[in-house]
Amino acid sequence: MRFQKYLPKFLLRQKSSALTNEEIKFIGKVNKIVGFNIQNPDLYREAFSLKNPSERSRKNYERLEFLGDAVLGSIISCYLYITYPNANEGYMTQMKSKIVNRKNLNKLGDELGLPSLLEHDNSTTLSENIAGNLFEALIGAIFLDVDYETCKNTVLERLLTPTEINKLESK
Repeated sequence: MRFQKYLPKFLLRQKSSALTNEEIKFIGKVNKIVGFNIQNPDLYREAFSLKNPSERSRKNYERLEFLGDAVLGSIISCYLYITYPNANEGYMTQMKSKIVNRKNLNKLGDELGLPSLLEHDNSTTLSENIAGNLFEALIGAIFLDVDYETCKNTVLERLLTPTEINKLESK
């Protein structure tokens, strides 16, 4: 049985009233980045929410970052396995490390403008790795919002294309 069949039972979104202009703009920006109409805006709001020490129960990007890291690793591992059928494990591990390293993920997150989607006040000091962390959180949100196959296609066709991966290979 497929795991994703069970996810909607746990992630049912409560129906909300009319969206504000700010929410509509946010959804539009995310739709443009991912290339499809998102189904559950709450997941993406969580992906772009910072941890607030005074609010222990408030959701933030960190859990989705954790999930996105694993999903991205799976997508890249499968891509390398298929693309390099004669490569040994050591080579594929080295390539995966080049592709999903913090510096590269930060660059990708910055190029997509992910830090601009954060909900925070200007007094908050952001980590130098925030763009990469948000990139992983975005992938986690996409995975939960749609499915693995759509997430994989979005990553490989829009966010981290084979052309980008080939550039990293020569480094």
